[in-house]
Amino acid sequence: MGNELFDQAKAAKSAEELQSIAKENGVELSDQEAAEYFAQMHKAGELSDDELDHVSGGGCHKKDGRLVVSMGYHCDQWTCVHCGRSNIFNSDVNGQIHYCPNGDMVRNPRSCATCKFKSVEKGLWICNHPENTK
Repeated sequence: MGNELFDQAKAAKSAEELQSIAKENGVELSDQEAAEYFAQMHKAGELSDDELDHVSGGGCHKKDGRLVVSMGYHCDQWTCVHCGRSNIFNSDVNGQIHYCPNGDMVRNPRSCATCKFKSVEKGLWICNHPENTK
């Protein structure tokens, strides 16, 4: 996100206005996502323990034990969001592209961005695979 767009989003007076700004820039936000992002951008005060852990480099797991991940994180539990296949890395990947049996093409296989176990909660990417839970 460019600085100008971020400044517009930060200046929004409501979650609805933030949602409108996002839509004008080609980003779809649900009502809940807009409300969460608006709250995050406009909160004041101290960081929660989880937030402090993440910015200080302390923890990588949420209190419920699920792993906090990023787009560049790679793990052995990656499962294609389109076809559901995993352990495809020896013969089914051509360079950095996985061709699903159902015809979908996945760039950057093994990235959390293309894994079926990734969810987004309050702006954090979370791995929901049981083997990545403490």
